[in-house]
Amino acid sequence: MQYDDGQWPIYRVTMGPIDLDDREFATFMATLDGLFERGQRFGVLLDVRQAPVLSAKRRQAVGEHAKATFERFPGRCVGIAVVLSSALQRGVFTAIHWFLRGTHPSRSFATVSEAQAWLAAELRGNG
Repeated sequence: MQYDDGQWPIYRVTMGPIDLDDREFATFMATLDGLFERGQRFGVLLDVRQAPVLSAKRRQAVGEHAKATFERFPGRCVGIAVVLSSALQRGVFTAIHWFLRGTHPSRSFATVSEAQAWLAAELRGNG
């Protein structure tokens, strides 16, 4: 797991090929919470091309936690750009996000540069 705020207000998280243990998962969640607490608008670039799929239990935990955090800090996160390795994964992600009608803009991309460009436009208000 790598965290990078070198292009703030775009915050990049790159997940590796190994499942997160409970401590790493808690650190991931706390790190994302900390972004909201900075008090500025930001976007998250989540590169999961090498990562294994999260378990159903962890996906549910992330969803519930994210919903509560977005409600507590409305307007802070302008979007989440997820970089996925296949067109099938991107299609599934888009369908699930559309079905859930997320509380925040979220899109999937094939490349990091496409994801960065979209987040930059969202931050400018041109999304």
